[in-house]
Amino acid sequence: MRNAIDIFSYGLKHLFGNFGAALRLTALIWILASLLIYALGAALIGAPIGAMAIRPDAEGQLPELSATFTMLSLVINLVAVGWVAMLWSRFCLGADTPPGVLPMLKGMPFGGFFLTLILVLATVGAAGFAMSLLGSLALPYMPFLIGVFLYPLFGACLMIWLSLRIGAALPASAAGQVMSLTQAWSGSRDKGIWMLAVFAMIFVTVLTIPSVMLSGLLIPGNIANVVVSWIIVLVGTGWLVAIFRLIPPAPR
Repeated sequence: MRNAIDIFSYGLKHLFGNFGAALRLTALIWILASLLIYALGAALIGAPIGAMAIRPDAEGQLPELSATFTMLSLVINLVAVGWVAMLWSRFCLGADTPPGVLPMLKGMPFGGFFLTLILVLATVGAAGFAMSLLGSLALPYMPFLIGVFLYPLFGACLMIWLSLRIGAALPASAAGQVMSLTQAWSGSRDKGIWMLAVFAMIFVTVLTIPSVMLSGLLIPGNIANVVVSWIIVLVGTGWLVAIFRLIPPAPR
């Protein structure tokens, strides 16, 4: 419990206690990536939207280029998340951070970090798919409240827990160290990650309320999505750094 509270507090304090540095290092990257996605939406779909906002028409058909737009948006998002998380991880760890309005990644181990990010997302995605498949098979046999509310809630908490357990490998990659997902999993044992996952789910839920409330308004809704997603990435990166700091170095 104490570890969970300390890790949760670290992510928040490190962002809001160094807000100017966070803006300098990551805000422009996140804004440019978001603008590029919205521009692609306007060009390919006919509306400045994110990939998750694509809706079928009255006949149930998606826009013609929706698959292309979704794929390009995924690539842009992955690069932006990797770029921002890499810079913020290094800042949290006290490593060198590049100067400039748009900080570059030259001389940093971004290749290894990005590969680790893809492995983490693929692992969590596979677990999420398995949970979804299991839920769809078991749904007819579940009580209504469990199937519609409790099971999805448990699944979301499980995905966050898994992300935090294996995601500790990301700050290691940002620092130029080699840490496998298995090592991150083992090293984060007994660190209160289950309780941290519950805290994280509550935090993300509360933080996304403005986005939900403004979802019907194009410009305010998009601005809220950009700001909220940026905060989630930075705070989440801070949590992973805090977990990584608690993992003892591997014996040589």
